[in-house]
Parts: sequence; C-alpha cells; structure tokens
Amino acid sequence: MSNSLIATLGSSTFFSRVGMNSLRVRQLISLLVLVALGVSLLGGGYLSHRDARLQEKMLAQFGEIADAISVKVPVFPGDQINSEAGRKQLLELKNLLISHGFSQGMIDNHTENDYYVYIEDVATGEVRWQSKFPDPEQPVDQRGLVDQFTIDDDTELAVGVPLLKQRFLRYFDGVSHKMHQYIVYSERIGAEGEPPARLVIVKSAQRLRAESDHVQRNVITLFFSTLALVLVSQLISNYFIITPIREFENEVRRIELGAQKAIEKPYPVELMGVKRAINTLIHVEKGQKKRYRESMENLAHSLKTPLNGLLATAQSKYQMENDDQEDLVNAIMHMSDIVAYQLKRAVVRTPNAMVEQIAVRPILCRLRDSLYKVYHEKTFEIVINVDDCDKVRLEYDDLMELFGNLLNNACRFCHESVVVTATSETSFLIIDIDDDGMGFAVDSPSELLKRGIRDDSKTEGQGIGLAISTEIVEAVGGRIELQASPQVGARVRLFLPH
Repeated sequence: MSNSLIATLGSSTFFSRVGMNSLRVRQLISLLVLVALGVSLLGGGYLSHRDARLQEKMLAQFGEIADAISVKVPVFPGDQINSEAGRKQLLELKNLLISHGFSQGMIDNHTENDYYVYIEDVATGEVRWQSKFPDPEQPVDQRGLVDQFTIDDDTELAVGVPLLKQRFLRYFDGVSHKMHQYIVYSERIGAEGEPPARLVIVKSAQRLRAESDHVQRNVITLFFSTLALVLVSQLISNYFIITPIREFENEVRRIELGAQKAIEKPYPVELMGVKRAINTLIHVEKGQKKRYRESMENLAHSLKTPLNGLLATAQSKYQMENDDQEDLVNAIMHMSDIVAYQLKRAVVRTPNAMVEQIAVRPILCRLRDSLYKVYHEKTFEIVINVDDCDKVRLEYDDLMELFGNLLNNACRFCHESVVVTATSETSFLIIDIDDDGMGFAVDSPSELLKRGIRDDSKTEGQGIGLAISTEIVEAVGGRIELQASPQVGARVRLFLPH
C-alpha cells in the first residue's frame, strides 16, 4: 500500500489532474503526507502498545488482589469466622481492602473513585460477599447493595483463568438514566466439591479514560506540531533549493527576450547538465543561423550578376519607355528580395530556434496603410484592436508575409470592414482577423489551408497564400483555424507563441 501511495504521489499525471504542477507544491505535499503517515503509524503503535502494557499491568495487579481475597473471604460452607483465627483473618481482609483503596460503603457509587469487589454464585448470581460491606455476618439485604454485572463470556474459561474487559453500567441517579464505564476483572474460583463462585473486581474507568484522552491529545498535538515544524523547515529548504531553479528560469526567460546570449551563472551540480545542454543548443542554433545567412548573402551575390546582365540585355536589345524600364528594374529587384527572403525563412524553420519577441501592432498598421492604397477603389475600414505590448515570437519578415497574406484576403472579400483583435492566453497570443464578406463557401474550411486549394475562382491567385501562412505559423509551434465571423463573414484565428 505504501509503495502504491508513493508511486501515486510521484506521478506527474496525479498532480496535473489535481491542478498542482509546481515542484515546490509537489515536494511540500509529498513530504507532509509521508510525515503524517509516519506520525500516525507511530502514534497508533504507541497507543496500542500502551494499552497492551496497561492491560498486562492491571491483570497482574487484579490477579494479586484476587488471590489475596479468595483465601481470606469465608464464602464457602466450611469457612468459619467464630474462632480467633477467623476474626484475625477478617481483620487482615479489611486492612487489605483499605490498603488497595477499595470503596467503603455507598459513598463512591458511580463516581471516578468507585472501586469494589464482590463474589457471586455462578449459577444463581446471588452475591455471597462484597467489599463495600465486608463483614460476612452482614445482613443479606446489605450484600445486595452492590452493582452487579452480567458476565456470561467466561463460562468456557477454566477455573482460575481471569478475564479483563471494559463494561458499561446503566444506572438511575434520581433524575435520568446514565451510563458509567468500568474496568471489570472476573475469575471463577471454588473449592473442590463446592459449586463454583465468581470473583469480580470492579474499578471505575473514568480516570483511566481521562489519562487515555490526555495521551491521545498529546499524540495529536505532537502530530500537528510535527507537521508545522516540517512545513516551516520545508519552506526554509525551498528557499535554498528552489531559488537556483528560479534564477535558472529567469536566465532562460532573458535569453528568450534577447537580453542575454547564454546561461552564465554558476548553479548546483544537478542543474549543470541542463545548463550545458541549453548553452550547446543555443550555440548550435546560432551557428545554423549564421550559416543560413551566409548562404543567403552568397546566393544574393551570385544572383546579382546574372540579374544585372538580364537587365542590361533587356535595355540594349529592346526599345522601352522610361516607365517600362523602371518597372523592369523594380521587378528584377523584387525577384532578388523574394529569393533572399525565402532563404531567410529557413532560419525560423530550424528546430529549437530562439526567436525574439516582435510587436504586432506596428506591422499591422504598416500593412493597413499599404492595403488602403492597393484597394483604393473600395470603401472599407480596417480596425486594429491590438495593444502595443502584444508581442509574438516570429521573425519580422515572416510576420509581414503572414499578415500580408491574411489581410489581403480579408480586404479582397470584405464589404465594409476588416477587424483585427488580439487576446492573450498563457502560451499564445490569439489574433482574430474578421471580415464582413461572404465567408467560406466550402463545407470544410480547413481544406483551404492546403496548397492549391481555393475558395473561389473569380479572383487572381494560385491558392497558396493560406498554405504559406500555415507553414509560417506551424514552424513556430502555432496553428491557424478558419471559422465563421460574428459579422457574418470569415474569421481567421491565429495562435501565435508569445
């Protein structure tokens, strides 16, 4: 059972299921549970051992008293007290009762001091003698002035074998019926050839129960004191154990923000392996970026000469107007930019690439101004509900192409408005691009995210804009969803990592 419990507490699934993913909380709860189990087992074991020792002690004590009384009490027909020896024996009996603190008379009835012994006939239950009125010559009606217990669970025990149990006595105090708890020792005795008698020693259990309650309270106090001590010590140890982890986390966060190049501080041995792995990853990633950029520069330089030759050839062999020449130059330069950008995109697709955060609003505003010029023949409005502090982890050029494709589609199909809204969640910045156009005509809008699939055939395009946008977003661990807009149009929802 303990192994199963420890395995359960050590399971990440268990803590995730109960909403506790903090290492500090896991350590604290696990330790508290183990300490609680330990103290509970020790406390329960101590109480059980104490009760067993107490029962052994009371059995021995009552057994000695029973032996002493059974040889001094004249309860059988052959016992006589009319001789000098008998009266001396009776005096010794009274002194024995006094020395052991037995109650005298009825004054201690049903109180914590109630302590008496009586001998009864096993067959009839008649009291032959009792310690509250110990004189054997007492009237018969006084012999019955004692609370008897119905004892029928010692009949299978041999003569001389004792039985010790806690029993309850119901009595009437003149107002109501009450219950009193006693410790009852019973033992069958008898001379050979005589009918057996039962010697019963009765002692109030109130003091014993009070002592037991006191011990239990001490155990409970010890339990909570230990938990409090463990809690305090755990909080102190957490400061020394968790602080390096928190500092490590802060350094990683600074690397993500671009404020730091590597993990620099010294850490405990347990974290040094992680530190080396992360620094190696950063180093490899930087090397890959550098190689891709050098390849981009080499390719751009290699393409520069043939593109210039192409331009010179066009200008020398063909008679073109100045505007045509300018358009041709712009087209060639645009081709060069496209080649450079497509090579640069490989940097973002590199696994585990560390990308700095880029603000979204300035890019959206720049694209809004450009799209107003492109669609100057339409009367529409682009509303940007994005804060200046909303940032995502994408390259600037990727964001330009991503939002350029999506905003261009929204402006092309809208009637009067395009609305861009951003909301922040734990791991993503969610950006909704809504238009009030005709919406998605296909039954499964997600198919439009594949290359070559288009929603219409009335406008220009090859059907790869959404596919390119999907590749850019998925390369950084995000996703795109196509939905119906609240404005009865289309909604493109982006999940971009912070």
